Amino acid sequence: MTKALLKFFLSICYVGVKALEKAHTAEHILMASIKRIDLDAVAVKVVHDEKGNTLYLRIKRLDWDIITEAVKAANRIIDEGRAVKEWFFESLEDAKKAIPNLRSYDERISGRVRVIEVEGYDYSACTRKHVSNTKECGYIIVTGFSKAGEDAYQIRFEVGEKAKEYAADTIALHMKVSEALGATQKTVLSTALNLKQEAQELKRRLAELTTHLLKHLNPEDFYGTKLYAALYNGVDRKSLMDYAGELASRAKTIVLLADAQKDALVVLCRSKDLAFDCSTILKEVLQKFGGRGGGKSEYSTGSVPPEAAEQVLSILKEELKRAFSKDLSGLNSIYHRDG
Repeated sequence: MTKALLKFFLSICYVGVKALEKAHTAEHILMASIKRIDLDAVAVKVVHDEKGNTLYLRIKRLDWDIITEAVKAANRIIDEGRAVKEWFFESLEDAKKAIPNLRSYDERISGRVRVIEVEGYDYSACTRKHVSNTKECGYIIVTGFSKAGEDAYQIRFEVGEKAKEYAADTIALHMKVSEALGATQKTVLSTALNLKQEAQELKRRLAELTTHLLKHLNPEDFYGTKLYAALYNGVDRKSLMDYAGELASRAKTIVLLADAQKDALVVLCRSKDLAFDCSTILKEVLQKFGGRGGGKSEYSTGSVPPEAAEQVLSILKEELKRAFSKDLSGLNSIYHRDG
């Protein structure tokens, strides 16, 4: 390896190490800021990998208001350029005597203890490397959070240039959404919530109308069974699937329904007293049209291009006739043999 290549490789390693030091120091500041809002909050672990940085913590409630307040406080501390120091104690007990407000995850600590101090702001037992001054962190931003168990959450965050880039992209997206909704920065949230409520109400009405429409579906006689078959366009799919299952719970019943919007949904199901395999029949037919399907022998679903929906239903009916013909032939053979 040439000296130039070695130097380049070492520089990459140095940048990576410094990035981890910045991220971990910034996490200490963020966690200390959260703890100032909720004294019972406890950091469990921190993960730094190719996906980014994740802080796992125990806290009863976490929302964007808490996170925003904590991030603002953390960035103020970063901007102040506070010194980051380390202290050593022979035991966790000694450390807690010297520093009553020490943050520590006691279950993971034994023996000699290293404490990282963010000057006048936070004291935390930690073995990882840190920057020497908060200013080196540059900036911290939370990119998302989610539940990670009972009274537990995970917070995803970025630090430094990545954090600034994420902030710029997020602001730009916020402005685009505001324009698309015809709202101002102050009213964009209320506008979005109103639209969500309206969409939910429309979905509820569609579900009611779909159920009402399905209840007027009349069956046709099909080899001594009832066949409920129909093609719709724009119905509520959950209501359609639920009602198909309800019909198939009745004796000697076959249900073949489809909704042609977007990728057409096809449902094929039967009552338990019939013998053919819905999944096999549906899968074989849909594959011929570039679709796919599957499920159980009594209830199966699939999708095909919408323009093929009508033809698919017609072919499925023919396949059902073949399936019934085989069953009837088998019954006749048994009848003649027994006779």
